[in-house]
Amino acid sequence: MVRKLIKKTTLKTKKGQLFLLEVFIALSVLILLMIALFQVELITQPNYQENLSTLGYNTLDSLNEAGILKPLIYNQQITELKESINGALPETVFWRLSVRDSAGTVLFDVYWDRTPPLDLTIGVTDYILYGMADGLDQYQVLHLELWQLVG
Repeated sequence: MVRKLIKKTTLKTKKGQLFLLEVFIALSVLILLMIALFQVELITQPNYQENLSTLGYNTLDSLNEAGILKPLIYNQQITELKESINGALPETVFWRLSVRDSAGTVLFDVYWDRTPPLDLTIGVTDYILYGMADGLDQYQVLHLELWQLVG
């Protein structure tokens, strides 16, 4: 009878130890998975595309509100237009502006002096600028592309 009692208590002790070992392994796996997920979230870079599009639209809109944009576009004053856009945008943003007439023909292009790397996020803005002086019924579409340097 004593032997049966010793066998039962030894068996229960082994089952308890095995259960604790299984719990420890399961918790370890969960902690490692949480650490891995946290690392993936930190490495993922945010998407700047929507912010760049908004920045481009706000830049063109503020230049238009100030009365600077229309004369520069309709008189094709490229140097002054380039300086105005450079002054309005942050230094970490590359840009290219295409001006098209109402028929879709490209009238001229203006761009920043540096060529953007291919792996940057692009934001695109189309801004419609209605006519000036005696050509009020005509409009031009300003197509602004922006690239953000990240880092």
